[in-house]
Amino acid sequence: GLVAPRIVRPARSFTALDNVSFDVGRGEMVGILGHNGSGKSTLLQMVASTLTPTHGTVTVHGTVSALLELGAGLNPEYTGRENIYLYAAVIGISRSRIHDKVDEILAFSELAEFIDQPVKHYSTGMFLRLAFSVAISVEPDLLIIDEALAVGDASFQLKCFEKIQQLKERGTTILLVTHSTQVVIELCDRC
Repeated sequence: GLVAPRIVRPARSFTALDNVSFDVGRGEMVGILGHNGSGKSTLLQMVASTLTPTHGTVTVHGTVSALLELGAGLNPEYTGRENIYLYAAVIGISRSRIHDKVDEILAFSELAEFIDQPVKHYSTGMFLRLAFSVAISVEPDLLIIDEALAVGDASFQLKCFEKIQQLKERGTTILLVTHSTQVVIELCDRC
């Protein structure tokens, strides 16, 4: 038979962000709103150093903890407890420092009875509880949240908002991507 050569088209170049410049002060909570595909997540990934900008610079002072996508940095084959240590290592927190926080993480997440099961058996809400609980436990200088709070039941969302408010009062800077203008109105200093 005749085999036709496969036509390979060069990848199109796509600019996710262009000419974006802003400063965020210590303890400020800034909401980031935009349509799907507008570059919100790309922006947060650059601030968190999981993406490198093609041009320009991103400067962050202090420790960063990021909830960029549900469960990013968690291994589904590992238990919840193993994932606490894994996630801490990913964000640069020492084993001894996170060891001192395990009880606090378990209390906040309300997952103590499931913590030694592989997270692949967790519901989406349980997965979120674990990821959020670890991210906030390290008391970062900058907390980045990319729509993660849209998942989970109402009581856990309220608990998360209260914890975010406490972190903000302590001086943590927070970048929050959300589709909820109500969340921006209630929590953010500007957007």
